[in-house]
Amino acid sequence: MEELDAFRLDGAETTLVFAWTDGPPALLYQGAMLPTSIDLGTLVSCFQRPLPHATLDVNEPVSLHPEAERGFPGHPALIGHRPTSARGWAGRFRHPQLERRDDGVIFRLIDEARGLWLELDCRLDQDTDVATFRSRLGNRADTPFVIDWLTVPVLAPAQLYSEQISFHGRWCAEFGMTRSPVLPGAMVRENRRSRTSHDAFPGIILLTPETGEETGACLGCHFGWSGNHRLLQERLPTGDVQLQMGCLLLSQEGLLEPGEVMETPPLYVARSDCGLNALSQKFHDHVRRRLLQFPAANRPRPVTVNTWEAIYFDHRHEKLTALADAAADIGAERFVLDDGWFRGRRDDATGLGDWYPDEAIYPDGLGPIVDYVRARGMQFGLWVEPEMVSPNSDLFRRHPDWALGVEPYPKIIGRNQLVLDIARPEVADYLFERLAELVGNHAIDYLKWDMNRDLALPGNEEGEAAAASQVIALYRLIDRLLEAFPSLEIESCASGGGRIDYGILERTHRFWVSDSNDAVERFRIQDGFSHFFPPEVMGAHVGPAWSHTSGRGLHTGLRVLAAGYGHMGIEADLTRMSDADREIVRDAVARYKADRAIWHEGRLRRIKTVDPGLIGMLAVSPERTRARMIMAQIDRPRSSLPPRMPILGLEPERAYRVSLQFASEQVEKANRRFDNPLWSDGCVMMGDVLAMIGIGLPALYAQTGLAIAIDAAD
Repeated sequence: MEELDAFRLDGAETTLVFAWTDGPPALLYQGAMLPTSIDLGTLVSCFQRPLPHATLDVNEPVSLHPEAERGFPGHPALIGHRPTSARGWAGRFRHPQLERRDDGVIFRLIDEARGLWLELDCRLDQDTDVATFRSRLGNRADTPFVIDWLTVPVLAPAQLYSEQISFHGRWCAEFGMTRSPVLPGAMVRENRRSRTSHDAFPGIILLTPETGEETGACLGCHFGWSGNHRLLQERLPTGDVQLQMGCLLLSQEGLLEPGEVMETPPLYVARSDCGLNALSQKFHDHVRRRLLQFPAANRPRPVTVNTWEAIYFDHRHEKLTALADAAADIGAERFVLDDGWFRGRRDDATGLGDWYPDEAIYPDGLGPIVDYVRARGMQFGLWVEPEMVSPNSDLFRRHPDWALGVEPYPKIIGRNQLVLDIARPEVADYLFERLAELVGNHAIDYLKWDMNRDLALPGNEEGEAAAASQVIALYRLIDRLLEAFPSLEIESCASGGGRIDYGILERTHRFWVSDSNDAVERFRIQDGFSHFFPPEVMGAHVGPAWSHTSGRGLHTGLRVLAAGYGHMGIEADLTRMSDADREIVRDAVARYKADRAIWHEGRLRRIKTVDPGLIGMLAVSPERTRARMIMAQIDRPRSSLPPRMPILGLEPERAYRVSLQFASEQVEKANRRFDNPLWSDGCVMMGDVLAMIGIGLPALYAQTGLAIAIDAAD
């Protein structure tokens, strides 16, 4: 038996234990913090595996980089070849060298036969308890090497995780969730849309049958990349499970010339023994501490009015100024001019690429409307879609070769637009110059950066596949813009939720989570979103009474509740609202301003009940003196009386006053009588009683809801 070397990493609540001989190490243990006194040699020896009949004479655990050449029967970590050698597809990485870092370890290995080197980079944040894993592969030979697949360091989750939550969806129905068993064989989820996608979010949660929001073990993983990706989960006949994630490479995108290196984007991993909410809180902490780069970190997230569903392409000055007046009147703090402001843009078939104010409707440029908005005490934001070009545009007529495509095939149009090859320096320079002039001339505070179509046949000027290079070029363009304008904030929008991931979040400040402003759909979408992202990056708007994406009409009260716990905005024509509805919105804005520090700094909890149509969110302030809860009955209740609602996360021995902040329309009508003090002056209860017994809710009709305040009584 070969002697094993071992190494441990400790976070806030988690220990990782690696072990290796002469090949890639294995992550033998990823679980609760182990005692510091434990002997690693003894621990590792406990992981020695039996050798069953009718197998090879090797039975190694799943390593961080499984290799078929070592007898591994599952999907390998690296698939590639050297075109100049018939044997270049096979090899072994050996001679692991360990480099300790303050927050982790890097394992370096060599494949002498294939002329490759490999780094497996494993970090564990001691504050947030989130691990990050990356792989780097280098070509040390004098001929090219072609990579077809390279995964991040492979996870081997414990067999107790027998179930999974996968995330799926479509336009206007992002972040759907399906809970299912981890079945024998391989499960593969792929995204080939060249943006993060609505339908294949690069994340997964593994859990036990007993795991719920507040109890049970779970392991969450997210691949921080804004393009094509593959998630592979495989249960082998041994019972071992491996999880691989990496960039899905199109033909020749993995070509490594001599001396070149390919690095995977990071995989973010967190675990919890206390349910899904505790898992999400770790991801939220990591986003807040390590990824988000707000220009003014302590500035509250401003109430945003976006013009799209209020005016569409009707950019008459008097219409905009009236909307700005109404926005200021209800307390808005940011006004965003959406699509339709630039040259020739009277519908969605023209003008993309011509980033100049349309002289026909803005004869004096954007200055007058910018000045008007600022005079009303609001920041000014602007919609752009820099990666796209309209065939009916001056830019395309001058530079048709700037659009991605592969000759001799016709360029595939989507939403009346093509995609610019932003990896070409002259294209990136043009876009930077146009955006910099707009932002600089008007001191624009905020860009809503949209991307309204998938990439099809994404070939560059040589016809080579360019999906991955587009993502890298996008990152560089945004980084360049933020370096020039460090106070600028950017929203990531891609037909709504088509580009939501940690890779783009490192350089943006807010997500437009969905093009759906239907509050019923939004409660579902935002529930799924919250598993990985905190509420302050969740753009959530009060939409019109009738949703143009679903055809459903909803009362204003439910619409403000759906927007009230994220980064709140309004995307409806305030000038045409009734006085009563405008008053509901004004009150909701005031409530959001008073409570946003709790939602955006506190511990978020999803609330699930025995009734799947009754869901909600609870946030508890960091010092645990205040909490806010929003509950929504989005479907017909399954019983005439709702269940009691426990309030978790408070100080057990502290007294709290619980009071009703807001009830949407029709709630009072649903109750002939309700004598609970929640409806009058509120009631005072101890934190432990609120956790154990909870509070009673009134009867609720479908598509109604409540906002509840919990404040320390002392």
